[in-house]
Amino acid sequence: MKILITTNTIPDKAGTYIVLKNIIPHLMKNNEVTILTNQCDVDIKCNKLVQLSTSNIFSQYFFTSGLSKLLDDGFFNDFDIVHAFEYPLHTTDFLTLKKSQFNAPLLISTHGSLDQFGRFPLNFLKKIHNYFMLRYKNNVSNYIACSETEKKSLVKCGINENKILYVPLGVESLKLDFTKRVGKNITYIGRLAKTKNVELLIKTFAQLDNTDANLIIAGPDYGELPMLKNLVQKLKIENRVSFTGWISEKEKIELLSKTSIFVHPSLEDIFSLSLAETSASGVPVIAFGGTGTSEIITDMVTGKIVKDKNLESLRNAIDYILNNPDLINKFSENGRILTTKKYNWLQTASDLENLYSKLI
Repeated sequence: MKILITTNTIPDKAGTYIVLKNIIPHLMKNNEVTILTNQCDVDIKCNKLVQLSTSNIFSQYFFTSGLSKLLDDGFFNDFDIVHAFEYPLHTTDFLTLKKSQFNAPLLISTHGSLDQFGRFPLNFLKKIHNYFMLRYKNNVSNYIACSETEKKSLVKCGINENKILYVPLGVESLKLDFTKRVGKNITYIGRLAKTKNVELLIKTFAQLDNTDANLIIAGPDYGELPMLKNLVQKLKIENRVSFTGWISEKEKIELLSKTSIFVHPSLEDIFSLSLAETSASGVPVIAFGGTGTSEIITDMVTGKIVKDKNLESLRNAIDYILNNPDLINKFSENGRILTTKKYNWLQTASDLENLYSKLI
């Protein structure tokens, strides 16, 4: 099969980047894979790389020039499958609107981006975008959900359940050195965006009974960093909270090796790769229930699910686990065994390949 994968989010080094970096090498064993993306450094293996220039229309939405020329030249008809990652993106919108002009089935993996809304004005602009683009949802052959939570979310957005296919993602278990796990270190790794709810984590940390604990917040800034730093100063906990910014794989391994508890405070995630990877690597995890996190964590087996989405409940959960070293060891051992069995990149690639074959 000849597979075209489109995305503009590779520079983020976040969710889609991690997915593609792990599944494309497996897909290339039996297929020819082309990546269509923006002009950036791409370290993902593929058979062919096509890069187009982009220009910022408004925050987080980039116009990709050259798509019309590719369409006119018959570029998209060279493929058996066109698989677009992320929504909304200009490339994904273009392919949806122009679907009648190429033959290959069009798949969209939204990765939770369809129904996640940030602060004004992005939330308003996204609602307008979705109101317009969902009128063309029948142009899409299938939407791919990476969790049951996302599948339900897509149905709520008006997408026919028969058009939604479930393909779980995978994780890679990191080799950590837990002899470095000294003291009480709480870690968050992820984007510093409004939807990630890091503000609540900081407020919760300031009220812990374990005043000897430290909080490390790692990840790229999506507009929240100045506010979060001001909050830390206001709460007078600068000596116990550190911001690392984006970290490399080596730095992530070093940080998680020292981590007592990984806290994922998001209220919206349909599937958190960082949460799954951390659990599979043997780090105890805490997250709010009612989202895709409930599919990753087995409560009181691999981590703690906080049912009530408030500061007091999160604080009690963190204090309880920090005060029970045996529980930390139990979550650590169970996570390495159970989470790794549940999510596997080879299985993800195999599921996608089978899906592609059925569609063509």
